Amino acid sequence: MLDEMVNMLWTYPQLHVDVSAIDWMIPRTEFYSYLRRLVDAGLCDQVMYGSDQMMWPDTMLYSIQTIREARFLSSEQRQDILFNNAVRFLGLETE
Repeated sequence: MLDEMVNMLWTYPQLHVDVSAIDWMIPRTEFYSYLRRLVDAGLCDQVMYGSDQMMWPDTMLYSIQTIREARFLSSEQRQDILFNNAVRFLGLETE
């Protein structure tokens, strides 16, 4: 339902998508296609890594590494997905 997700994110700019589970649940190449589509659509600022993985703590390192190793992402985009977007969304201070 990727096309629907892109349309929802374009239509509702306050909407965000969490990729902390899907990036380890599906094959890495498939996840990269999914993530690249969101980034290419100009929606990187609405993508977050929102880990609440209490049941699968061992997958967190793998899933974070998957984002870090995405060659098509810039360093800034990686930082946005892993940190900055959540800070902005939650209205947190970074000092």
